[in-house]
Amino acid sequence: MNKYGAVKVVNIIDRSYLLGITSYIDKQIPTIDSEKIHQALITELIIGDAKKPLYKWVDGRIPKELIFIGNTSLTTEEQGIESNIYGGNWSKDCALSVYFEWRRQTDPEGFALEIQKEDEALALKNSISKPKKMLDEKNFWRVISLLDWSKEDEEAIVEAAIKELSTFTAWKIRHFEETLSYKLFLLDTEEHAKEIGEYCFSQQDQHFSPDLFLYARCAVVARGKEVFEDVLSNPSKMLKDTEFETLLSLSSEAYYLKKGKEFEYDSGCSYETFSNRKGWSEGFLQ
Repeated sequence: MNKYGAVKVVNIIDRSYLLGITSYIDKQIPTIDSEKIHQALITELIIGDAKKPLYKWVDGRIPKELIFIGNTSLTTEEQGIESNIYGGNWSKDCALSVYFEWRRQTDPEGFALEIQKEDEALALKNSISKPKKMLDEKNFWRVISLLDWSKEDEEAIVEAAIKELSTFTAWKIRHFEETLSYKLFLLDTEEHAKEIGEYCFSQQDQHFSPDLFLYARCAVVARGKEVFEDVLSNPSKMLKDTEFETLLSLSSEAYYLKKGKEFEYDSGCSYETFSNRKGWSEGFLQ
C-alpha cells in the first residue's frame, strides 16, 4: 500500500545484524527525528504476562532497496538486548510485520479474512507433491555449474548462470524453476534438517528456522549434482552452517533479463519447509 516501515540495527557481529522493528508506518520516508522510529513494535513474544519487542539476527548483505536514514544512540534497554532468534538473510521486507500490525488495528476483520485465504492457498499448494514438466538433468546442472565460487559477492556468483538461463525460452525457464523446486522438495526431510549445523531441527525447544533450512537446502543444490545426490542419499553429509538463498532468484532474474517483466510461476512441488510430508514425522506436522 505504498507505505514505509523501519528497522533499527542494535548490534553487529561480523556480517550478522541484530534487528529491532520499529512501529513506524507512513507514506513518507522516515527521518532520524521521526517519533515512531524510536518506538519498538510490540510482537507476540510473550514473557510472563507481558508482550516484549522481538529482536532477531539476520545475515548477509543489506538489500539495496533499503534506505539508510541515519544513526541514533541505543537506549539502555537496547544496549542489554540478548537474542538467539535467527531470521535468515536480510530481506527488503524485514519490516513487514509493522504492516501486519497496522492491518490488525485498522481492519481486523478484513485482515483475518485475508490471512485465512492465504493459509488456505498455501495449504493447497503444499498438498501438491507431483512436479510438472521439468528441465532435462543435463541442462539443469549445466546452469548450476556456472555458479562462480571464486567470487565473494553472491550477485557475482550467480551472474553467469542467470545470463545463460536468460537465453532459454520462457517455458524452459519455467521448467528450470520446476526442477529446482523439486530438488529442494526432495531435501525437505526431518533427517536432513537435523544435520544443518548449529540451528538444526530438534524435537526439543531449540529454535528452528524453516527459512534457514530452505536456504541450507539451496546451498546443497548450488554445489552441483554430485553433492546433491550424495546429500540426498545420506543426510549426515548435509552441508553445515551454510546457506545460499540467492539460488531462489535465478529463474526470476533470468526471466526479467529476457522479458523485462516479473516472473510468475507456481511449481507443482513447493520448496517451502515441511511441504514434503513424507519426509517429516506425521505427529510433528499435526
